[in-house]
Amino acid sequence: MIINKHRTDWRQALILSTTYWGVLLTAITEILSYFKLITLVWLLAVWGVMCIILIFTNYRLNSKNVDILISNSCFIINDLKLSKPLKNLLFGIIFYVITVGLIAIIAPPNNWDSMDYHMSRVAHWIQNHSVAHYPTSYTPQLYQNPWSEFVILHFQILSGGDYFANLVQWLSMIGCIIAVSLIAKQLGANLRGQVFSAVVVATIPMGILQASSTQNDYVVAFWVLCLAYYLLLTVQANKNSNWINWFQVGSSIGLAILSKGTAYFYIFPFLLWLCFSQIKRLRWQVWKPALMIGSISLLINIGHYFRNYNLFASPLGEPSSYRNEILGINTLFSNILRNGALHIGTPIGLWNGIANKLIQIIHIFIGLDVDDPRITFSRTFFVPGGWSTVGIPGNENSAGNLIHLILIIISITVFITQPNIRKQNYILPYLVTVISTFFMFCYLVKWQAWNSRLHLPFFVLMSPFIGVILSKIKKDKIAFYIITFLLISSLSWVFFNRYRPIIANNSILKTNRIEQYFSNRPYLQKTYIGAVGFLNSEKCSNIGLSMGNDPWEYPLWVIWQQNKQERVQIQHINVNNISAFTEKEYPYKEFIPCGIISMETKRSKQKKRQEISFQNKIYVRAWDSPDLGVFTNK
Repeated sequence: MIINKHRTDWRQALILSTTYWGVLLTAITEILSYFKLITLVWLLAVWGVMCIILIFTNYRLNSKNVDILISNSCFIINDLKLSKPLKNLLFGIIFYVITVGLIAIIAPPNNWDSMDYHMSRVAHWIQNHSVAHYPTSYTPQLYQNPWSEFVILHFQILSGGDYFANLVQWLSMIGCIIAVSLIAKQLGANLRGQVFSAVVVATIPMGILQASSTQNDYVVAFWVLCLAYYLLLTVQANKNSNWINWFQVGSSIGLAILSKGTAYFYIFPFLLWLCFSQIKRLRWQVWKPALMIGSISLLINIGHYFRNYNLFASPLGEPSSYRNEILGINTLFSNILRNGALHIGTPIGLWNGIANKLIQIIHIFIGLDVDDPRITFSRTFFVPGGWSTVGIPGNENSAGNLIHLILIIISITVFITQPNIRKQNYILPYLVTVISTFFMFCYLVKWQAWNSRLHLPFFVLMSPFIGVILSKIKKDKIAFYIITFLLISSLSWVFFNRYRPIIANNSILKTNRIEQYFSNRPYLQKTYIGAVGFLNSEKCSNIGLSMGNDPWEYPLWVIWQQNKQERVQIQHINVNNISAFTEKEYPYKEFIPCGIISMETKRSKQKKRQEISFQNKIYVRAWDSPDLGVFTNK
């Protein structure tokens, strides 16, 4: 209500308040972390004080202003003006949001990246009362952009569990649905076009699957959408923007970068648009907003940058192996084709084979090997196929967005052939900017089989454009048929999520929560439970981890928490990467485990080791399984 005081659109107030909340959460996390005070008591105290301040401020500002209630109720009045078909579409969006939200709460975090680093790093932060870097065998736990996990950290400490961990992505999905409708409005869409835009983004297959996970592509998509919205407000303003506008732009940039490294590709074209528009308006004084935007973005990321630089000698962490090693027009063209191919797979093998062969032939003409390791992270290029491409079963790592890609191509074609639509203010620069984000991605990032999840922000950004085009179609029924088809066709991804299905033998409604943690690697469940059980029987509470470069460790934290026995201390030992420097710092240098869990590999031809040396002590194998070994100092 404080932010909405002088606004008539509740959606704008929600976007603004979320941005300020994101900055506040970052500041709270970094400050408490510096003093090693990330604990339940301190988080309750800080958020309690913030709530009291906001309630008091709201009361003083708005207690006598009845117009606030009216402005906050505008969306209800507007809803009464909706036609029945539009109301039905809104009900469809609500169904998608509620169903995915229930999946996010019922199902635990269980995708591969969650087990390796998303949730594992949160567990270490809670234990260390700080987000400072720590010794680990898997350095992405340290240098990967952490904002999504900051939110999970707060949720997990305040709730005492990980039931709300998946809601960060789900809330980002809701934010994107609201933001795209606002952007569509700024681009000239009527109420129908705004609803169409919301349906388009709500039905993106990759988005549906990710919205119930702890991946972070939906989070970065939301912050980039916020940037796009603030940019449109700025360039459309009749007078010079004030410092609040620049703060909002800088905050959205900073939060996007702090969420995921791919944000750089999606942000840069929007920054160019903003820069050119403000040079035209402000001339030589353009340095003022540029300085403020840059400063705010840097301040939001300064903590993470400093931690990375202190350990890796680079604010970005370790050098990326995903960057293209050769650049040029042929590289760009190759990656546009191959990244687009990730979304054209079908269950029809003949189609996939033809598409695959055609792309290989084209590469002969452009003088590049389709599997060139300099531009290919995965070993071999292929057009994905099978039922997973249509959601049976789908997963958040490789699902394609075929129907949405077709809709994008059709919408661009209509835009080019219809002069009246091209004359619409700002829609052309918006389209060029969004397409440029995809081109930048293709130009700089190697092709890999799971790139489709990294494309989610692009499809989200295209949704307002699609909504505008559909709203301009003269025959209303055609547009409604298209949107209705989207709602129906995307249901399979809602119900048949591979790792969090509603309808399946392993449905989340009838599967034990512990079992669901192991959806990606079910063979590890008994092994992990057995290892924890053995160490508990030995009354061992200081646990060393020796798990190699695939530390599928988070389920271990969960199993110990489920047992509710003596509090354990878990730390990676004998680290053989750059994070080994932190082993010499307090409190890590004083850690002496009573037991060590070692990840074994079935593919290894070497004999299993029978002892581990650490801190001048010898630990011998005391418990064994095909996948894990437990070593004790007895």
